[in-house]
Amino acid sequence: MGAESVSGLPKVGFIGVGTIAEALVTGLCRDGDRRADILLSPRNARIAEDLAGRFPQVRVAADNQAVLDASEVVVLAVTPQVADEVLGALSFRGDHRIVSLVATYDLARLRPLVEPARAIVRAAPLPAVAERLGPLVMHPPAPEIAALFEGLGLLVQVEEEADMDAFLAVTALMGSYFGLLDQTAAWLGDHVADGSQVQPYVSALFHALGVTAQARAAGGFDRLVAEHSTPQGLNEQAFRELKAAGWTRLVAEILDLIHARIQRRATFADRLGDHRA
Repeated sequence: MGAESVSGLPKVGFIGVGTIAEALVTGLCRDGDRRADILLSPRNARIAEDLAGRFPQVRVAADNQAVLDASEVVVLAVTPQVADEVLGALSFRGDHRIVSLVATYDLARLRPLVEPARAIVRAAPLPAVAERLGPLVMHPPAPEIAALFEGLGLLVQVEEEADMDAFLAVTALMGSYFGLLDQTAAWLGDHVADGSQVQPYVSALFHALGVTAQARAAGGFDRLVAEHSTPQGLNEQAFRELKAAGWTRLVAEILDLIHARIQRRATFADRLGDHRA
């Protein structure tokens, strides 16, 4: 390979150091784990320097090309809006293994940007990967990349790129989930005397539901709906009213919109331009 590792560990470089890259690096290095030597681009100096200060196996390169020159695995963590510009200015090697976190770029769009590299994996870690929680989906299956990511959460490897897009679409509900918690907390805050109890209560409630869902997912979420909805009880009424208001239908419709956006490989700015035209 073009980059030799003195430590014997994989040399992993990050092009772009935003929120997701920060979470992924933190997860990789958590609890003193040293599964790779990591080199960061200086694009976001504050985050990059902070990570280098926290973890001895993390360093900051002089520029993006220096990251590539010293790395075996290259993680592309730039936004879709600047991906073509940033990647088009770099010289990749044929032996680079590419891990792309660019959500709306499929393999066909990535290949010409990273030539002559041919080993490309798309991955979608979430912010919770910093705590080694949550799912991490990747396509196609790749043993060496899976070994790097193993233990950072639930690793889901999919054979079909269309499946990758579908799993990726569901991650768009993270903000909506926290919006639900925020609305719930706002309502509760208007109805109790001690507001300091609201946030802990709401977070504990939904955390318990999440733990239950993960532990019993194999039985189907519809069964959990039934078990948590006593006939003529409060939960049964709430879910019935939400369904009547179109809440469940809207979730599916919104996911359809997100899925379509991913498969069209367009950025939000692109869509606005198309609409205005």
